[in-house]
Amino acid sequence: MKKHSVRARRMRTAVLAALGAVLGSLFVSASALALVVPVTAGPPKPLKLAHLEYNGFFPRITRIHVGDSVSFAINGFHTVTFLSGQAPPPLIIPSKSLLVEGKLDAEGKPFWFNSQPNMIINPVVAAPAGATTYSGTGLLNSGVPAGPPKPFVVTFTKAGTYTFNCLVHPGMQGVVKVVAAGQSVPSASKQVKLAKAQAAQALAEARTLAKVHPSAKTVLAGHDGTGPVAWLRFFPQNLKIKAGTTVTFKVSSAREVHTITFGPVGYTSKIEEAFTTPVGVPPTVLVNPLASYPSDVPSLPPYTGANHGNGFENAGILGHGGPLLPSVKITFTKPGVYHYECVIHPNMDGTITVTK
Repeated sequence: MKKHSVRARRMRTAVLAALGAVLGSLFVSASALALVVPVTAGPPKPLKLAHLEYNGFFPRITRIHVGDSVSFAINGFHTVTFLSGQAPPPLIIPSKSLLVEGKLDAEGKPFWFNSQPNMIINPVVAAPAGATTYSGTGLLNSGVPAGPPKPFVVTFTKAGTYTFNCLVHPGMQGVVKVVAAGQSVPSASKQVKLAKAQAAQALAEARTLAKVHPSAKTVLAGHDGTGPVAWLRFFPQNLKIKAGTTVTFKVSSAREVHTITFGPVGYTSKIEEAFTTPVGVPPTVLVNPLASYPSDVPSLPPYTGANHGNGFENAGILGHGGPLLPSVKITFTKPGVYHYECVIHPNMDGTITVTK
């Protein structure tokens, strides 16, 4: 009886060990079957054309199973944000407590926007929010990049169709379609090929958009299509006009905002370098008022190259939507060659040559 009990225990132990090994292998196999699909926010690989950016997700539509994950590579100044049906919050908002102080022009005169609210990066946009899983409810946000961004990995726990946004670039959206196990989904490699095909199509569109010729006396800030293409340059980059001409500067689409900022390169470069400044703990990110506010109100005066003592004149942030103006008019009254730039986007420069 005792021998039988020992033999039985040994048999049960062997069966349980074998069963554990089988279950373990099944668990490993199930884990191996879970996809991690790559999606890029911005260009899938570095772009070879100067001044070109992609404000899009690649691929735009991703199809996965419940339990699969998406690894978002953030290539550029973008967020990956699931809003659960809520309206996207604005990127830049007025501070409720911080006022502009002590801003003087080159002649030592105070700018009109002293005592006005400082513009800040919306904390809801800037800060990460939510967990690493998503089921279709609540805010899930990567936040804006602070240094080289790590992949933003999200695991989807419930079937559904989920739209996500970049809160920096209005209209930049993607979709994750999550389906039950057993339904067909493309492999990760196939979805990477789809992303590459979409990027190639965007590049062809970009080359076409770069051929734009605005009407006389007009400068386009950017020239974006209906897809992800964003040209961070002026069209034309060099405009020649006669003294007394009024030029219209226009922002081409809702996906990007720009400034039209005249002045000495050393002066405007400092504005660009300090476009945002974190203050306090936790930090509030201030937007430079020399960039965010127009230099003069109620409208910009004629440009002579000597405005504000050093030739500074700024249209403020131009764009589409909310309180932003999509265009500004500036009259040039004195012959000369005048440099201007967008102080939001590095190396986005232009020249107005005024003749008699």
